[in-house]
Amino acid sequence: MARDTLYLLNTRFEKDGALRFCPDCAMMEGYLATYPQLREVLDIVRVDYARPRPALVERLGEDHQNAPTLILGESAPDAGPHGEIQSAGGLSFLTDARPITRWLAAKYGLAAPL
Repeated sequence: MARDTLYLLNTRFEKDGALRFCPDCAMMEGYLATYPQLREVLDIVRVDYARPRPALVERLGEDHQNAPTLILGESAPDAGPHGEIQSAGGLSFLTDARPITRWLAAKYGLAAPL
């Protein structure tokens, strides 16, 4: 069984001459800190803020470079139970922290966001 891969922006980056962070990626970092066992079952890839983001483009194409993104190890029906699963390049994926944490919570029996 292939592993799910979580793509996150590097924890801080420069934009418009100021140091920034991605709130959704920070939420994912918090979820990983709360449930460290996820680090054992996910492949985690950090990408730069600047686009293109080659690691994501290579797998999903130029239209799907959002971070955070969770590419599922196994194909899933488009939309899924909450209408959040997308597909590109033959891969199923979720974007944004809340859908990703909902998926991980359901898959691994963890707490889900409100």
